[in-house]
Amino acid sequence: MKALLGWLGRTGVLYLALCLAFAFYILVWPRLASEFSSESLRQDTMSVADIRDTIAQERSRLEADLRQREAGIRELGKEQLDTRIAAAREQRADLQRELEEGGGLLDTVRPSRLLAAQRTRLQIAALDAELAALTSAREAKLSEIAVEAADRQFDRYRRIPTDNAVTVSYRLCREAEGRLAEFERLNQVEQQARDIFLRERQQLEDRRDTRCEAARTREARREAGISARERLAEAQRAYAAAQDWTTAALGDTTEGMADTTLRDVLVAAAWALLGILLTPYLIRAFLYYVVAPFAERRRAIRIAVPGAEIGAGSGNRVAAAEQSRASVAITLTPGEELLVRQGFLQSSPAGAELRTRGMLDWKSPLTSLASGMTFLTRVRGPETTTVISADEDPFAEVTAIDLPAGAAMVLQPRALAAVVQPQARPLRIESSWRIFNLNAWLTQQLRFLVFHGPARLVVKGGRGVRVEPVDSGRRFGQDQLAGFSADLSYSVARNETFVPYLLGREPLLRDRVEGGSGVLVLEEAPHAGRRKGVRAGLEGMMDAALKAFGI
Repeated sequence: MKALLGWLGRTGVLYLALCLAFAFYILVWPRLASEFSSESLRQDTMSVADIRDTIAQERSRLEADLRQREAGIRELGKEQLDTRIAAAREQRADLQRELEEGGGLLDTVRPSRLLAAQRTRLQIAALDAELAALTSAREAKLSEIAVEAADRQFDRYRRIPTDNAVTVSYRLCREAEGRLAEFERLNQVEQQARDIFLRERQQLEDRRDTRCEAARTREARREAGISARERLAEAQRAYAAAQDWTTAALGDTTEGMADTTLRDVLVAAAWALLGILLTPYLIRAFLYYVVAPFAERRRAIRIAVPGAEIGAGSGNRVAAAEQSRASVAITLTPGEELLVRQGFLQSSPAGAELRTRGMLDWKSPLTSLASGMTFLTRVRGPETTTVISADEDPFAEVTAIDLPAGAAMVLQPRALAAVVQPQARPLRIESSWRIFNLNAWLTQQLRFLVFHGPARLVVKGGRGVRVEPVDSGRRFGQDQLAGFSADLSYSVARNETFVPYLLGREPLLRDRVEGGSGVLVLEEAPHAGRRKGVRAGLEGMMDAALKAFGI
C-alpha cells in the first residue's frame, strides 16, 4: 500500500509539472519570445559606453536632418507653420507620455530598455529643436506681415511736411490772427462800414481759419508720418532679428543615465559568485601553507608528573591493553573495589557487596556531574568477577587499561565506563590548565585531567577503543582522542594530504602525540550512534564546551 501511494504521489507530481510546462509554453513563451527578440538580446549585451556611442551617432544624424529641413521650414506659410507646430506638439506629448509610463522591473538596468528610453528622449529633444525652429519661423513670418502692414501705412505719408513748412504755416496763421485783431481794434462805426461795403471781417476770419487749419494739418501729418516711419523701421528691425535663427543643437540626453546595466550586474554577480566560491579555497590554502606550519612549530603540551619522569623504570609505564570488545570481565583482588557508570553493569556475583556512590571524585563535583560519573555502582568482594558492558549503546565496546603505581594518564572522564581502585587508596585525579598554550586552543582542550595509579580504568568508545603504543609518534583525528600517557607531548600537526583538505573532506589539523614510550587511547568511531539534525548540533556544541574543560 505504501509503495502504491508513493507511485501515485510521484506520478501526480510529474503530471502537474508537465501541465505547468505546457501552460508556460502556450501562454507565457510567446510573450517572452516577442519581448526577447534577437535584436533585443543583442542590445542586452551592450555596455553603458556602447549605449552612449549609439545615442551620440543618432544625435548627429538627427542634427544633420534638422539642418537640411531648415530651408524648407523658412519657406512655409503661417498656416502651414501653425499646422506643423500643432502636429509636433501632439507627437511630443505622446512620446513624453510613453517615457513617463511605468516600466518593467529591470528597465533601469536592462540595456535594450535603457537604449529605447534614450532614443525616446533623443526624439523628444529633436522635436523640441524642431518646435523652436518652427516657432522662430512663425515669428519671422509674423514680422514680415507686420512690415508689409507698416509699409502700407507709411505709403499714406510718403511726403512728410518738413519742420520749416510747419513753422511757416504757423507764422501765416499768427499773421492772419494779427490782422483780425487789428480790425477788431477799430471803432465800431469804421468796422461796420468796412464790413458792410467790403465784408472785411468775414474775409479776415476765413483767412485766419484757413491758415491755422492748414498749420495744424501739416503738423498732424508730420507727426503721423514720423510715427509711421518709426513703426516701419521697428517692424523691419524685428523682421531682420526674426530671420536670424538656426536650428539649435541637440543636448546630451545621456546625462544622468545610470552607469550600471544588466550586463554589469550579471558580470559583477558572476565575479561575486566566483569570489564566494573561491574564497573558502583561498582561505584554506592560506591556512594550510601559512597558519598550519606556524602552529606546528609551537610548544607542545606536556603534563609533568612528579615521580614519573621519562626514562623511569617500566614498572610505572602504562602498557597497551587488549582489543576492545562488547564486554569485559573484571575480577577484583582483596582490598579492591569497582565503581561502574550507570548503564554499564551487565552482571555481578551474587555474593558481591553493591552500594551506590554519589560521585567519582568528591573534590571535582562539576567534572563528575558533567562527565556522567555520578550515582555510580560500587562493587566489593574478593575474587568476584563483574561483567562490564553497555546496555543501551549498541556500538559501544570496552577494554581495561592497567594503571600501575607511579603511572599517570590524561583521560577524558566521558570515556570512563568503570574504575577499579584500592579501597584504602582511592583514585587520585588532578587538573592541569594550559590556557596560554596555542596547542591547547587548537586542540580545543584547555584543561587536562590526570588520573594517577594504581588503578584499572575501563574505557568505552563507539565501535571500539584502541590502546596502542606511541612508539615514534602517532597522528589521529581530534574527536578520536580519549586519553594518553601523561609523560607524552601533545600537539597538532598539519594534515598530510592537501587536496582532500582543500575539498573539505579532511580537517586542517590532526592531533599528534609523541616523545615517549607511553600509550594512546583512541575511540574507533566517536560519532557512531550519535543523533542527527538539530539535536545533534546542540549536543556537538555541548561536547565541544565540555572537551575544552577536559571532560
